[in-house]
Amino acid sequence: MTLDPGLLPWLMPLLLVYARIQACLLAMPGLGERMIPVRIRVAAAMALTPLYAGAARPGPLPAPLQLVALVAAEIVAGLALGLMVRVVAMALDVASTALTQSASMSAMLGISEDMPPHPIGNLMHMAGMALLMALGLPVLVCQLLTDSFVLKPAGLWPQIAQVWPAFLTLVVHGFTLALLIASPFVLGGLLFQMLSGVVSRVMPAMPVVFVAAPAAIGLALVALALLTPALLAIWADAVLSVDLPGLR
Repeated sequence: MTLDPGLLPWLMPLLLVYARIQACLLAMPGLGERMIPVRIRVAAAMALTPLYAGAARPGPLPAPLQLVALVAAEIVAGLALGLMVRVVAMALDVASTALTQSASMSAMLGISEDMPPHPIGNLMHMAGMALLMALGLPVLVCQLLTDSFVLKPAGLWPQIAQVWPAFLTLVVHGFTLALLIASPFVLGGLLFQMLSGVVSRVMPAMPVVFVAAPAAIGLALVALALLTPALLAIWADAVLSVDLPGLR
């Protein structure tokens, strides 16, 4: 099959739009998870591409090397857009790892290759992704893409001088958020260990380890059941209100 030469100036800009959208969806949390089949992610990008057809202005057909450079620029722009949201969303995985280590729950069974290697992290990861989708993550993605195409039309390289400092700021924000989420369990574990040390000094004959370990895990599970809704709400609000340079 051959295409009408008159359609090529219109199809090439649409290819650039698709490249940015696909790269953004691959890097975004929720939509870019490895458990989602690749065909679904490709279909989502293809469904969004006609919505941003206005950002693709027809022009002269570029040379092959120039076209490759333009597609690479759009992929970099899409990845930068998605990764800036993902570095904040990764705070939940970091926090779940920290709290399970502090509560001695990291050695439990339930290892998964796509998520944190412990069942508590798997549970919080799945709950967080479901919460983001329910609170409007697809709308946030569409809004970010709209602002991105307004500020940087298809075919232009992103401003690295502006993106890199903002990316580092978001990394710091993500670690701060992770510490905030895990702080009740880390402080609680520290206080419990200090109390166990005092008990062991007062009653040396008592097997504190055999008593304290089940008690620590039980208290951590109770605290997890009580605090998880509030912690997920704080995390989801931080992800959905992430401040990207020049977009929000």
